[in-house]
Amino acid sequence: MQTRDDWLADRVVTRDGRVVPVRATARRPHWADLAASAREAIVFRLGSEVIGTSSTGIGFTPGFASRLDLADGRRVFVKAASDADDARSGWGLSAAYREEIRKLRALPNDLPAPALLWTVDEHIAGLRWVILCFEYVDGVPPRRPWQRDELRLVTDALTQLAPLVAEAPDGLDLPLFAEEFAEIEAWLAQVIERDGSSRWLDEVAALAHESLTRCAGAAVAHLDLRDDNILIGRDGRVWICDWNWPLLGASWLDLVTLLLAASGDGLDADAVLATHPLSRDVEPRSIDAWLATLWLYFTMSMGRPVPAHSPHLRDHQVWYADATEEWLNHRLSHR
Repeated sequence: MQTRDDWLADRVVTRDGRVVPVRATARRPHWADLAASAREAIVFRLGSEVIGTSSTGIGFTPGFASRLDLADGRRVFVKAASDADDARSGWGLSAAYREEIRKLRALPNDLPAPALLWTVDEHIAGLRWVILCFEYVDGVPPRRPWQRDELRLVTDALTQLAPLVAEAPDGLDLPLFAEEFAEIEAWLAQVIERDGSSRWLDEVAALAHESLTRCAGAAVAHLDLRDDNILIGRDGRVWICDWNWPLLGASWLDLVTLLLAASGDGLDADAVLATHPLSRDVEPRSIDAWLATLWLYFTMSMGRPVPAHSPHLRDHQVWYADATEEWLNHRLSHR
């Protein structure tokens, strides 16, 4: 009999047999690990003592991200990072949190995302801290492998989201698709140097170059739409979290990115694309072009050093590279 917390044990398996945890991908600090001055600043803003915490293990970044249970009965979700964390991890985490604040403030208020309640961006005891406090959402990520009923809930939610992000609100400066993926040529060169030339890489190269125009558009794409950035409530409501990396592109990009994992988990992603309002009229080669670019990114990234804060990151990229290759090969073979 399944319980509400069974999702914590979800796993995926790579083509070469590696079992990779889905819900324990980030090594994050716990509440007690935060500097006392930062904890005091958070408690002051909350107006209530913290009596319990639950640090999330999902995602792939090293920042503090935890549910806080308060003495007055409330629950909130807090992210925090300082410039000392940036130096320790070798990654601009506090700048990324600062960018998340900027983007969330500019995006529509009725976005299906946890509400941003308050933020801090100031020096505290000699360190520059960026802190975000969100409403707590009583939801859990979709199960892995993906289940058909949950996939339908999320793809329906993307249909409802589309009008809200059909274009960027005034004041929200985002990169264009072609700007964000300007390194395609360099990625291709790295992969060819590593693996040598092949008919597959020739096809990927052609499609990836076409993606710069085929995937262009004016819609705000989340661009990081994985199961670990989604919550489903008991009532079936869907929340989309972590709007750190949006860009301007085609309205169907997030749908394809989402379906990539579903395809790798054995579901018929092409059947969804054929009927979904965001994709049913899209030229198939445009979707192939996006998949080629995604494969290129994953296969180029998976060979990089493993970061200490995310020991399973490269294994996940191996899984996604394999899933993307299989789906794209299937699509190309049925043209």
